Amino acid sequence: MKIIDKRGRLFGLINIIDLFISIVLIALIGFGAYKVFKVNPTVAVNTEKVTMVYMIQEVRDVTYNAIEEGEIAKDYDKNTVYGKIVKKEALPATKMVNTADGRMVEAEIPNRFDVKIYIEGDAVVSKTGVYMGNQEVRVGYPVAVKGRKFGVRGFVYDLIMNE
Repeated sequence: MKIIDKRGRLFGLINIIDLFISIVLIALIGFGAYKVFKVNPTVAVNTEKVTMVYMIQEVRDVTYNAIEEGEIAKDYDKNTVYGKIVKKEALPATKMVNTADGRMVEAEIPNRFDVKIYIEGDAVVSKTGVYMGNQEVRVGYPVAVKGRKFGVRGFVYDLIMNE
């Protein structure tokens, strides 16, 4: 018995082209099922309480007053929850300026504040990073945060691991 007969069938049973197409279809269905049903590794990981210190610079007092302790802080674009605002601090906003004699000095900007917002929430802490609100957060990362009465863009100033 020949492996491929005159009509192009394998062992006289199935056409080689049909066999190839069947194998490709089975592989595609298997790959699709794998992608749909695979387990997300971040779901099985435990969460920890983390405080993200968030810094916004050179804001007016109106913005500072709109931020309320106890309020829920969310990502500005994706609306995912980072956590609860537990504390806020206002520091005088400063910048470096040239003086008349050519020196660089730090000068206070009138009616402007640098604000630190302490946001406590559940985070997934892994070897690769810290994830709050299903997003990676690292010191220095730019982040946009919103609450009921405010929306600001700033950066992550510090991450405090609560134990």
